[in-house]
Amino acid sequence: MASQATGSNASSMSTTRGFLHGLVGLSLLMGLSIGYSRVITTLYAVKMDAQGWMLAAVAVSQSIGMLVLATSAGRWVDVHGARAVFIVGSAWGMGICLLIPLVPTFPALLLFTAAASLAMPPRFVSINTIFLSRLQELGKQRAGWFRAAHVIGMTFLGAVLATTLFPLYGPVLSFWGAAAIFGLNILVFLLGIGRNAPAQRERRQISKRSSLPQLFKSTLARQVAIREFSIQSLNAYFAFYIVIIALRYLHLPARTAGFLVATQGLAFVFTLVIGGKVAIVHPRTSRTLGGLMVVGALVGLATSHVTTEMYLYASLLGCGLGLLQIINLTDFAVLGETIGFSQAASINALAGPSGGVFGGLLGGLMEHWIAPQPLFLAFVPLFAFLVLPKPGKQTTLGT
Repeated sequence: MASQATGSNASSMSTTRGFLHGLVGLSLLMGLSIGYSRVITTLYAVKMDAQGWMLAAVAVSQSIGMLVLATSAGRWVDVHGARAVFIVGSAWGMGICLLIPLVPTFPALLLFTAAASLAMPPRFVSINTIFLSRLQELGKQRAGWFRAAHVIGMTFLGAVLATTLFPLYGPVLSFWGAAAIFGLNILVFLLGIGRNAPAQRERRQISKRSSLPQLFKSTLARQVAIREFSIQSLNAYFAFYIVIIALRYLHLPARTAGFLVATQGLAFVFTLVIGGKVAIVHPRTSRTLGGLMVVGALVGLATSHVTTEMYLYASLLGCGLGLLQIINLTDFAVLGETIGFSQAASINALAGPSGGVFGGLLGGLMEHWIAPQPLFLAFVPLFAFLVLPKPGKQTTLGT
């Protein structure tokens, strides 16, 4: 009997490990499909001599799908299951990528880019529903692995692949390559995690599904949404405006600007991968430490003019945001146990991209009145408030 129990436990651990590997691999591919398609779309717009408002319109059209369909995608997961929603979303993205280079005009590019962005919420919400529902089994200390893989695929691999292939093969083959990556997403999903995608528990929650305003009546829902919005807005602001700060204001080489972005991104990913156990065992301390690191980095980034110091503060920012991200992901799982994992994934899908859009627009909207570098200080009160303890209240992992 003991040997049977041991064998059963070993089999269960092997299954869980295989599922985790499949989930991380799929997250990497999803990030690759998003990052690659976004970069080749931007390169295609530049090839069409798009400037100023035209490039801004392309940037907004790449994110509009998340804002429009985030809550609807959660409802579709409830009704049809994560597997069907993920496959349909990926197939839609694949089809649009095949069409984009066939109509080489800027209005068509805007229209098709907005249409392609509609593929993202079904994919993101369905895979996050699966991830959140299995996080307890996978181990909350591994919460950051999923996001780290996505960031690596989107920020690093996608950009490198796109900037390598587009100059060599042009828009047609580059966009068809994006379609192939979307198709590979479907294949990996079906062979990896899709066969056991949890749908039954979520389907029982259909009758209890709440509207978005009702969801945000929950204190925890508001907290995790605000934190996700803040983390992603600061990530987006840094990634875009640190380049402008380095080149236009500090007169640093373009290579240095690129390395500053890479330094922050690597620190963020590194913390997501190795910081999970500390963040789960010591959540309050980790939240305070992460907040202090972010605030210190913001002050340093806003005031420093020395290259080595900028690298240090970029690393500090990535580590601090990584710690806060791990804790917030675990709180999304806690929220999912209360309101349903698809609804928690919908909040995540709405809050994160909204923060990214806000962070990307903030510097451009404010540059007429205040330079991008001291504007880092505008984030200080927000992150200081987010990490303050709430006395007299029962808290979750992140509060």
